[in-house]
Amino acid sequence: MAKVKQAIVDVEEEVMSIVQGTTTPSLPDVQTILFKKYFMKDDTGYFLNEDVVIKAYNKAVYEKENEEEYDEHRY
Repeated sequence: MAKVKQAIVDVEEEVMSIVQGTTTPSLPDVQTILFKKYFMKDDTGYFLNEDVVIKAYNKAVYEKENEEEYDEHRY
């Protein structure tokens, strides 16, 4: 279970690094970046899992726009 949580945190961190810029990329743009970066790797983790990427994207955009930590239990 700890490996799964760490894999999800890795995805969140990668998505956050993609989203942090002057303009916010769209979800399909983020998915394309992750696909191109991780598709040919042996261990893709959750970087290509659509549900995990969508949650990470929503969290990253929320934190960027609101400048506060996202509380997943609140929403």
